[in-house]
Amino acid sequence: MQRRHFLSGSLSIAGSALLPFNGHSNDLPVPPALPDGENNEAYWNLVRQQFESPQDLINLENGYFSHQPLTTMQFHQSAEHHINTQTSLFMRRDQQHAIEEARTSLATLLGCNAEELALMRNTTEALNTVIMGFPWKKGDEVVLGNQDYGSMTEAFQQAAARFGIVLHYAAVPLHPQNDEEVVNAYLKLCNKKTRMVHLTHLINLTGQVIPVAKIAAEAKKRNILVAVDSAHAVAHLQFTIPQLGADFVGASLHKWLCNPLGAGFLWMRKEHISTIWPLMGDTSQPRENIRRFEHSGTRPIQTLQTIPQAIVFHNKIGSALKEQRLRYLMQYWVAKVANIPKIKVLTPWQDSARCCAIANIAVDGYTPAELAETLFKQYKIFTVAIQHPIVNGIRVTPHLSTKPEDLDALVNAIRKITQG
Repeated sequence: MQRRHFLSGSLSIAGSALLPFNGHSNDLPVPPALPDGENNEAYWNLVRQQFESPQDLINLENGYFSHQPLTTMQFHQSAEHHINTQTSLFMRRDQQHAIEEARTSLATLLGCNAEELALMRNTTEALNTVIMGFPWKKGDEVVLGNQDYGSMTEAFQQAAARFGIVLHYAAVPLHPQNDEEVVNAYLKLCNKKTRMVHLTHLINLTGQVIPVAKIAAEAKKRNILVAVDSAHAVAHLQFTIPQLGADFVGASLHKWLCNPLGAGFLWMRKEHISTIWPLMGDTSQPRENIRRFEHSGTRPIQTLQTIPQAIVFHNKIGSALKEQRLRYLMQYWVAKVANIPKIKVLTPWQDSARCCAIANIAVDGYTPAELAETLFKQYKIFTVAIQHPIVNGIRVTPHLSTKPEDLDALVNAIRKITQG
């Protein structure tokens, strides 16, 4: 790989010594046009070569976090090497410049104002900042979804115990017939005491996409604030922050942006910045400055430095094509098992507006744990068991490095299991 290509889009590490690297260049050819670009396997094979995948198993659990493209990983290692050689000189003189470059790059990707964007470690930290720092009054009410991510539900439950707020859970249908069905599930629980609605943009359990913008628009009419968990939506679905119409958005960058572990963000409307208490005390920044939410002690700046490089890779493919490819991979395998008598699909997979890469299925006669373990032990296919009051099945999450042949192996394994 040519050095000049690797360093394009670099931050403060230009000129530093690079670690040995035997991977592939991230100079991908021009992406194929839509429609039909999502199944151009010659192109996606080139994309796949940018990743290292395990040789002894098929990984279909990319929803927890995604491995990085080789060039992104190399950039991260080189940034860490540079900081290690500069030590406190970098941390005292160059750290903030690197952070600001990462903030600007991410704001461009998200289509938002950089002065409303705090760089956090993950979604949980981002939204806990809002939930624990909000000026609640006893008796305030919050509407959540009954399939929200566990950490967010637990955070609201702690806030209820601490501040005396009241929680209501919207019964989100697994297979909604239209947006109104989902919107009404939330709105019918709202009243004059409701201060906030919490929405999971793309539900981690099943992969269902929630019509956030429609719910937010109706909530605004009632003067209700909207917080959005976009952990699985950023760099997965094509959207910008303003399009959501929310007040607060939190997300992780180690999932679909393929950034190293330890980076996420909190976006909030500028009008709310001064009203939210940070998780950690910070008197060095004005109350109106978004940076006061970033005080978490010494942190790995090389992870934040890598954000622009991860965005470079993402943009080479393009948000629209990436979303189409991920949805294509999901529908590719689900379509082949959906009509098997013992199979129940828990994802609205036939409606492209309600799903993308993630899908969840249940098999009669198997608990989620038993099914996941059978796939792994007998077929070397790694998925994850979802055991939840609403959703019980295995979650399957392909990514850009997934081959159609991997999904064929999954389909064949499921057929054998259901015939046993």
